[in-house]
Amino acid sequence: MPKQTLITAWYTPQIPVSNGPGEFWGLPGLILEINSGRTTILCTEIVMNPSEKEAIEAPDKGKKITRKKYTETVTKKMEEMREMFQRRGRNGGGKGRF
Repeated sequence: MPKQTLITAWYTPQIPVSNGPGEFWGLPGLILEINSGRTTILCTEIVMNPSEKEAIEAPDKGKKITRKKYTETVTKKMEEMREMFQRRGRNGGGKGRF
């Protein structure tokens, strides 16, 4: 039987952003605290509309590809992931780390 973990999320609908830490998201407000098993993730600061903007620098590695090539690559990788998870389900009974 798979191990079950109780997850408790504290969120605020006053910040209507459906986001949170890591893989936790999807609630009708910003997640401020997550309790998952023995792990607690706590939001300690929220800065809205900061006066100093973060600079975003263009990457200097990699290569440019067309939209078509990008779509082909994403589709191929999604298929590979789907096959990998299907094999894991048959061989390991769904056990393992993600």
